[in-house]
Amino acid sequence: MIWHLLTGEFPPDCGGVGDYTSDLARALSDAGDTVHVWTLARATDRGADIPGITLHELPDAFGTQSRAALEQAWRATPGIVLLQYVPNALGAGGANLPFCRWLRRMRQHGADIRVMFHEPYFYFTLTRPWRNALAIVQRTMAATLLQAAGTIYMSTETWAPYLEAVGTLPRAATLPIPSSIPNSPQEDAVAQHRARISPVGTPIVGHFGTYGDHVTAELFALLPAIVEQAPIARFAFMGERSREFLDRVRERHPAIASRAWASGRLPADQVSEVLSACDLLIQPFPDGITTRRTSAMAGLRNGVAIVSTLGRLTEPVWKETGAVALAPVADRTAFARTVARLLDDPEARHLQAAQGVRIYERHFSMPHTIAVLRGSAAKAA
Repeated sequence: MIWHLLTGEFPPDCGGVGDYTSDLARALSDAGDTVHVWTLARATDRGADIPGITLHELPDAFGTQSRAALEQAWRATPGIVLLQYVPNALGAGGANLPFCRWLRRMRQHGADIRVMFHEPYFYFTLTRPWRNALAIVQRTMAATLLQAAGTIYMSTETWAPYLEAVGTLPRAATLPIPSSIPNSPQEDAVAQHRARISPVGTPIVGHFGTYGDHVTAELFALLPAIVEQAPIARFAFMGERSREFLDRVRERHPAIASRAWASGRLPADQVSEVLSACDLLIQPFPDGITTRRTSAMAGLRNGVAIVSTLGRLTEPVWKETGAVALAPVADRTAFARTVARLLDDPEARHLQAAQGVRIYERHFSMPHTIAVLRGSAAKAA
């Protein structure tokens, strides 16, 4: 099969969609397919030396020159066009309706257009009303892409009703976002991290993420409750801005900060090692865990038990499979008690972690993604 992947992000740019597209391109190539990646970023050594992958730099931000270059390439090398859609990544200030309309015309001319919806559109808001005009445009963009695509994929099945609100869905499938963090910890390195984080060997509760405002608010509310239920636990904060987060904890809860450690941004293999040094991860989300939460996916892939939140966006798969332990959003007492219960019961914690690995491999992993993509492509052919 021949794939044309369109993305607004690609390494070395930092970004979840960029990392996902890079991993996807490599996996498709490993499956024997030919992959062209079209992106704003300059071709990099990371992708250039992968057999079967050709990186193309778009001449502008999905504008007229990009459309001309893409149309010429697709006519010369027909294949499956798969747009990694985040509305703000298409340029034009997140309002690139002309590109979406052009994709619709290309499908009318016979192109096999597919869209992966990482996000559908901005929400309407009262706090930032100037964004509401953009929210309207992005709904029109989503509706146009539904007309342009013969098949759509969604990072979470929760996006289905959001998309149905603006148009009729074509053939659709859910593609959870796999972890870009490998499961490759070195035992010696894991032991060194454990000794650094918890010198006296007490349990380590970790969190991995980017420490955005919403998740940070959840953590600030949960940490005192967890300390009350599990007074000997120590904390490991991992990910970009984790050190800044620890500084804020030090200001608000100096006693908690005295038993905490932060990694800052780390290479992926070192993240795997620190994750594996943790006894448990806490991954609270104010709208609930979903299959697009790559921070949680990293813990599942690395075999670490996770406590997360059950919210309005949480898909049934989480309750049905028991991949993570769940507490209702905003029920901090229940969340903290679940953490304490698992810390006190190593066997239950081990079983939780093992179930998480099984469900990750079966439902969330990159091999699952490739099977769905190549299967749907073969059916269309």
